[in-house]
Amino acid sequence: MFPWTIHPKNIDKGCSKPVTLAAPHSEEQLNKIFDRFDTNGDGHLSWEELKSAYNILGMSFPGLRALKALCVADENRDGYISQKEFIKLTRKNPRK
Repeated sequence: MFPWTIHPKNIDKGCSKPVTLAAPHSEEQLNKIFDRFDTNGDGHLSWEELKSAYNILGMSFPGLRALKALCVADENRDGYISQKEFIKLTRKNPRK
């Protein structure tokens, strides 16, 4: 038997309660978050600013995460995430 095999009869033993997701942020809260990481105040998040943000948040591989965020959120392909693109990104369902 392998340790990663799930046994339905043991599923409740030692398992913590399911994690509930926090309520979505308001647009005002998202604007404040955006402004916090827009360090040069140009209204766009660059790769460097995104990398710094992920680093501040303690995420692993901040450079790769910043690149992925740009690939997903940068709709007009200018190399930056605008405030509008940022809000749209945060509204997406991460499980889809």
